[in-house]
Amino acid sequence: MPSDKKSSGKKKRTLGKARNILSLAVFFLFLAFFLFRAGGTASPLLPGIQAVPAAFRWWGGAAVFAVSALFAGRVYCSFLCPLGTFQEAAWRLGKQPRTGYLPGSPLRFLVLALVLVSGALGISIVPALLDPYAAFGRGAVQLLRPAAAGGINALSDFLEGRGIYGLLPHVSRIPFVPVLFWGTAAFFLLLAVWSVRRGRPFCDALCPVGTFLGLFSASPLVSVRFSGDRCTGCGSCERSCPQNCISLKERRIDADRCVLCLRCIEACPGGELSLAFAGKTESLARRGLLRSAAGGAAALAVMFWSRKKVSSATSSASSPDDRLPVSPPGSGSHGNFTKRCVACMACAAACPAGIIRPSLGEWGARGLFQPVLDYEKGYCQYSCNACGKACPTGAIIPLLLEEKQRTSIGKARFLRRNCIVRIYGTACGACSEHCPTQAMHMVPFRGGLTIPELDPSLCLGCGACENVCPAEPKAAIVSGIPVHGKIRETRDGDGGATVAPLEEFPF
Repeated sequence: MPSDKKSSGKKKRTLGKARNILSLAVFFLFLAFFLFRAGGTASPLLPGIQAVPAAFRWWGGAAVFAVSALFAGRVYCSFLCPLGTFQEAAWRLGKQPRTGYLPGSPLRFLVLALVLVSGALGISIVPALLDPYAAFGRGAVQLLRPAAAGGINALSDFLEGRGIYGLLPHVSRIPFVPVLFWGTAAFFLLLAVWSVRRGRPFCDALCPVGTFLGLFSASPLVSVRFSGDRCTGCGSCERSCPQNCISLKERRIDADRCVLCLRCIEACPGGELSLAFAGKTESLARRGLLRSAAGGAAALAVMFWSRKKVSSATSSASSPDDRLPVSPPGSGSHGNFTKRCVACMACAAACPAGIIRPSLGEWGARGLFQPVLDYEKGYCQYSCNACGKACPTGAIIPLLLEEKQRTSIGKARFLRRNCIVRIYGTACGACSEHCPTQAMHMVPFRGGLTIPELDPSLCLGCGACENVCPAEPKAAIVSGIPVHGKIRETRDGDGGATVAPLEEFPF
């Protein structure tokens, strides 16, 4: 008997260690994705295992996670959620006195309802702020990416200074937005302090994904259970639970709140707790039929929300001088982009030009923090489609390079009154030299000079002309368009299409 007990304890510890290793591996994979790999080959596959991106990306995403919760409760929260791992790590490092059982907060159901209603109405700021995947992404990109990029680029410059090229490519820098940076820093600081005292409080009280999965987890087929009469009443299980969902007094575990961290099993000295299947005598009522029905309704709402196509604009200009924001190529329309984007900043991390930044009102209150293209320090590279490859939700659909090179995301305006050719009588053709489609081309002016002229039907809205224009104020400015279109094709002498006639294009 003692040897059997010892063998059982060893197996439980091994199971707990395996779960810990797996959760840490997922955490660092996502960290590496946001810091280095966003936009790489097949990069959306990793975010595809996150609940909200999966629900947005394909119609069955929410259903898959619901079925997983019916089978094994909140197994997603156990090791697939990097924000949950962050909270648990802070809790373990804090070494604070452990709290006993606490009942679940009804606030979580209100939060889930608010997220679903907001999503159905197209108000994406609420889901974006509360989605654990998006929150983790903003933390990695806003707080860690600048330091990582600076270190990598410094090392790359060091190697190139010694004649070693290509070993370590440069990493683009993310535009600094003070409000979002300090807001993100405050969020993670408060979350860390809260986690030190309470374990995984965001998962328990605020996370809409966890609450959604909890609707299906009233009595899953596999869960942590009291398995015998060997309980000594020591309270180790209560104190080891980061969710505070174990009631020793009632010998009960709130399965809809349990995140399967398995710490209670490791902590139990008598082997009373184990990961086990439901008993054969458990009825459908005890398996939470009503909660599953409610969860099914919520799943349908999420899938309806994620699949609904929107082609209308979400913002408009009140005068010709107002500028609409520019959304990334592949977003299709302002309406589609703002409805599906969760502001995870994966596209900003992927952009080699570093021109994608979080918005602070360009999309209106509904699209706060969602990305916008900023041409102040760069422009959309003609031979790049990385943002579409990085987006996990379908807010930016990955376009083939040939298709992207014909997709118009904005329209330029040429203000001749500001052009230095006209003002100073000096030659300049920077905008034409950088325009990949020659939408901006040079025509005869006075005194043997040439001056730019714009063909709107060839304009991609890439921002090259605006970025390189030396005039102040700019003679070329680019505004977004509510619905993306296609530029026209020009024909060469053989009848073939020519979209980018320049032999060399500095993108």
